[in-house]
Amino acid sequence: MIHKTTARQHIASQVFALLVLFVAIPQTQAQVPRELRPWLETPQAWQRDTDGPVLSLGKKGQFDDEHIFAPMVALQNGKFTLWHCGSTGTVAERVFQLGMSSSTDGSNFTRDSRSPVFRFGKDLKSVLTPTLLRSPDGSTLRDSGKLRMWFSSTDFTDKSGRHTLHEASSHDGVTWSKPSPVLLEGVYAPSIIKIGRRYQMWYTDVSGKPWMIRQADSLDGIRWRVFSDPVIKLDQEWESGNLFYPTVIKIDDVYLMWYGSYWTARANTTALGLAVSIDGLKWYKHPLNPVYRPVPTRPWESNYTTSQSIMRLPNGSLRIWYASRKKPPFRNKYFAINTAIWSNPKPALAESRTDLIASVPTEPAAFRNWQAGTRDKLRKMLGIPKNRGPLNAEKRGQFEWDGIVVEKWVFTSEAGSRVPAVLYRPRNPPAKMPAIVLTNGHGGSKSQWYYNFSGQLYARMGLAALAIDPMGEEERHKDGKLGTRAHDHKSVSDRADKAGRLVMGKMLFDTMRGIDFLLARDDIDHDKVGVAGNSLGGAKAGWLAVLEPRIKMAIVSGWAFQNINMRTKYCTSLPNQRMREMLTWPEYLALAAPDCAVKIMNGDADWVIDKEDDNSAWKGMDKSVSRAAGIYEQLGAPGKIETWYEAEGGHRPYIAYKESLEWIHKHLGTPAMTLEQIRALPTMNSGDYCDKNGIELESHYGTSLHSRGATLPDIGIRRTPREKLTCLKPGELGSDGFTVEGWLKQIEATRVSAEE
Repeated sequence: MIHKTTARQHIASQVFALLVLFVAIPQTQAQVPRELRPWLETPQAWQRDTDGPVLSLGKKGQFDDEHIFAPMVALQNGKFTLWHCGSTGTVAERVFQLGMSSSTDGSNFTRDSRSPVFRFGKDLKSVLTPTLLRSPDGSTLRDSGKLRMWFSSTDFTDKSGRHTLHEASSHDGVTWSKPSPVLLEGVYAPSIIKIGRRYQMWYTDVSGKPWMIRQADSLDGIRWRVFSDPVIKLDQEWESGNLFYPTVIKIDDVYLMWYGSYWTARANTTALGLAVSIDGLKWYKHPLNPVYRPVPTRPWESNYTTSQSIMRLPNGSLRIWYASRKKPPFRNKYFAINTAIWSNPKPALAESRTDLIASVPTEPAAFRNWQAGTRDKLRKMLGIPKNRGPLNAEKRGQFEWDGIVVEKWVFTSEAGSRVPAVLYRPRNPPAKMPAIVLTNGHGGSKSQWYYNFSGQLYARMGLAALAIDPMGEEERHKDGKLGTRAHDHKSVSDRADKAGRLVMGKMLFDTMRGIDFLLARDDIDHDKVGVAGNSLGGAKAGWLAVLEPRIKMAIVSGWAFQNINMRTKYCTSLPNQRMREMLTWPEYLALAAPDCAVKIMNGDADWVIDKEDDNSAWKGMDKSVSRAAGIYEQLGAPGKIETWYEAEGGHRPYIAYKESLEWIHKHLGTPAMTLEQIRALPTMNSGDYCDKNGIELESHYGTSLHSRGATLPDIGIRRTPREKLTCLKPGELGSDGFTVEGWLKQIEATRVSAEE
């Protein structure tokens, strides 16, 4: 039977419950990104607007006369279509198939006589918890004109409990393609949205106990990359046993997940919690979960309200469809499908547009106090040591190379950790040289071609350029290998974090010690020191711009200050997540004001950084930079932060572009070259340069879109052979003082000593 309107007294009871909830919710929450807080401070104003189920068990003899659950709803051309999983027989005998119903309002559904419209495995395997491809707001998204459906499947007679993910497609929702082979193991209740070119999936991992929620992404919806850590685990008092049924949508750059669990307050009962996120990976749960609960006075849904589908309707409201059970005994695995609506979530949406630079004072003295205090908090979060011991710098030789001098050094960053470095400088330098520390990226080191090229380029312009091996690369790798990215294994990140030192903090501290090294020299202009780096090196250059008061210029290449860059490697995602609990991106960038001139350079087709390949990274960053630029201007430093994009450019080393040289000239000076000479420099293609110098590029980046397509100044720079840049003595390579493993042992021992 289909029911139309909710009883007036029931609506009143719902409103009363919401008022109680509103009074109890705290107004602010520490350690939650600011734009998420309204969702955690605002009650979930769902109203059940029917006085009975929207879909009940089928008539005796129909395919769903004993079990019905897992609604999957589409809204197309003003018509709602609801597919559901249904089965006949006992719980032990059940095999679920897919039925279909239609509606004009989302609450009054008529069964389609052609049901079931989809089955699998010769009626031995169940079709479970299907999901359609959706837009971020949960609305139906067709791919090449087709509906794409992913579903979990299992054989309930198989005691192993194996669940597998499959896909099928359809033009009309009635006739579906043959199911795909297994796409993933251990998957139940997937929820999939597509943002730009990337498919994002959250699902219940049922491969072990307890069940938890994981995240995966894909470029085609077929080959999935599963993130190693679960995104939602049992950790709230109301949750019991397992977590299941995630449904994710994204509104105003906020990910919203409704998920189910058994409710500790009532036996044999499930309810829905809410969690919110800015990156889809780190989630913050509503403090008063569960936000959607069974209602004992509604006998058709007295015990279960899970297995749900949620979308944002064209009028801005949210509607949920969910499965339910009656009170025990549970003869029916699920009993009915129901709905509710949140008519006006706009207060939360409006509040979520909080001024993202509100905490930054613009009166100079107040700004300096805020800046100093915030920098201290960030350094503490990163685990950057307060104390700096002697550098004990040792010169390991020097040589001339095409008119410049390359000095080889080893210095101490901290106890038990030494750094090999090379310094490029003019053969006949001015009395005091401006200087730049090159910040290396993933797989980068002092021998990487574009850092070697940039170091020579800057030296020919009259600057000193320091290039160090980052932790885990080249002479700081146990076997001396290049391109290893050894710093970014999960085990390294976890051990460093446990010891109170993030990997990013270590890399930044090593670079700060490089600045110490430069400022200890008499031939360096101490008021003209900068940093420049690409990719991870760009991220490091950004961190130094906001943390290090001694630098006056930063070139951030191949990086974006936007939430999308928290879906990266451990060394960048973890500190960014924690920073975002303290600051917004505009506030973060404002920390560099007014002293450090920051130029952020990207290719507008760089999908390595703009992962969805829809310009969202650039659009979001431009807004953040614009707000930070306002702080610069109010502090008397207009024009000292800006973004720059190469049309149709990819992930390229923009630190070596002529536009970078102009920025250096403006903010540090280029003693050996005028601005007119910089602009008149001839150029060459980076791929041609690499081929001429016998440089092999990584397959991922060695394309014309990325590293082979860069436009470099052509001033006769040759690659310096790696062996000439070697700094270590025989027997030093692989020793604890130069490796990731040695540093981890040192900080773990220090942590233990401090605790004892």
